[in-house]
Amino acid sequence: MIGKVPGLWLVNKPPGPSSNRIVLQARKALRIRKIGHAGTLDPMAGGLLILMAGDATRLFDFLQEFPKTYCAGFQLGMKTDSQDSTGIPLSGWRPFRLPPVSAEELEMALSRFRGDIFQIPPMHSALKKNGQPLYKLARRGESVEREGRPGRVYRLAAEGFDGTAGMLNMTVSKGFYVRTLINDVGDVLGCGGVMTSLVRLRIGPFRLEDAVAPDGLGAPAAGK
Repeated sequence: MIGKVPGLWLVNKPPGPSSNRIVLQARKALRIRKIGHAGTLDPMAGGLLILMAGDATRLFDFLQEFPKTYCAGFQLGMKTDSQDSTGIPLSGWRPFRLPPVSAEELEMALSRFRGDIFQIPPMHSALKKNGQPLYKLARRGESVEREGRPGRVYRLAAEGFDGTAGMLNMTVSKGFYVRTLINDVGDVLGCGGVMTSLVRLRIGPFRLEDAVAPDGLGAPAAGK
């Protein structure tokens, strides 16, 4: 897929660096001053990141509309301020029950989140309130009211579940918060839940298998 659309690159982002860090690396490797990305991945997440430059930036709105496919690790029995395993455990929170839970109970909980749903965006997100990104407010210990946002879950299935932890494979609409889904599933089960890992596998027709590592940007193709 790389090279078939001038000014568009598929990158396999590793967990750790921010999406903006990958953009800066691409600017240096490709010697292109203005590069953007379609669909931010949080630092702890990895997988497919689409970079664009030049005329390809016109595809931004088009790319945003594509469904996205993810594989997410989860752990039951916890709740944190960021809804993932990197966050601070919520003080004063107590579960109604403790894991393990059965695979049948998990499936019943997941069935409530297939199709059209509403999500309350997490405070640790790039959404803005009165011009301020929510994550900046969260870092100051502030919490503000957020309106629910519609989303769609096209596919949602668990694998490797041992009663406490496992993986969720899903295809979801734009603007979807995977860690919020896991948080909400944990609430339905009464034991809480956090996201422990996240890999984006696909954005519409673009696949992770066709992506290159950030270090591979700018490298000559084989045989050239």
